[in-house]
Amino acid sequence: MALEDYVVQYCGNTRKFVARAWYAVLFFSFIIVICSFAVLAQTSAGEGFAAFWSMIMVVCVAAGGTMVFRKYQTEAAVGFLLGVTGMMAQLFFLLFIVFCAFAGEEAYGSTSTTDRTFAAFAFFLMTSYTVIASSLFIFRADLLPAANNVVAKQEVPAVSTTAV
Repeated sequence: MALEDYVVQYCGNTRKFVARAWYAVLFFSFIIVICSFAVLAQTSAGEGFAAFWSMIMVVCVAAGGTMVFRKYQTEAAVGFLLGVTGMMAQLFFLLFIVFCAFAGEEAYGSTSTTDRTFAAFAFFLMTSYTVIASSLFIFRADLLPAANNVVAKQEVPAVSTTAV
């Protein structure tokens, strides 16, 4: 049984699966914004900058991705969102590793509870971005409106064989 069959069995169609995965990204994005403010308030300048910069990136991707899913459903927009979500998954994987290292060291002047919390939600967001990037890659043809998929189905006008 193919992956698409499982997705259709679970959600009804692939668009609903991608929408639910995007809602998970938005949920964890909201939580990481809150965690970023906690990191800014309680940790060193370097950690605070990393948390603040990732928060800015998350808010921009959340707004841009929602615009792609609701209004700008073109091949270029879906492909751009695919690349951005893949990049964000890598960013949050690195932030997960960095904040796990910060949580183990008191020499950085940080609070281990804040660092562990940020690392945990960075892992959840990395997982969510990976799921949305892979689902965008697998189901990208299903996300485009029907007008963009008609290119291969255009009718060729018939040639007349009668003499003039």
